[in-house]
Amino acid sequence: MNQRQTLQMQDVQALLHEWGLSEQTIAVLAKEPEIVTDLIRVRHLPPLPPGYVPTIVEVLFDDMTYVRSENGQLTYARHCTPDYQPPFVEYRFDGETAIFQVGGEYVVNRAEGIAQAVALQGLLH
Repeated sequence: MNQRQTLQMQDVQALLHEWGLSEQTIAVLAKEPEIVTDLIRVRHLPPLPPGYVPTIVEVLFDDMTYVRSENGQLTYARHCTPDYQPPFVEYRFDGETAIFQVGGEYVVNRAEGIAQAVALQGLLH
């Protein structure tokens, strides 16, 4: 590994520390600089609006689609063993990253407003 690559890895790790992530999450993401570059962009996007209902929902394990639904109907499901623990999971709504997590730690959660709106509706009805 040359000095430039090392510097880039240090920059990625410094950025992940700034985001307040755990050491375990940093260790996973430090190996994925391309994904971190995408996450930088996504973290600057606004939260999804309350009441938003996606048409297409995709669940990606380790950057590969495992589940896809359109209009609430399952259209794709990739087989995986029940004990498979992906290093990270991404939820895309209509092609946009809504949630990205490593283990149980959220790196991106643009869907928080949707969940709050649903919870409030439950309290009001």
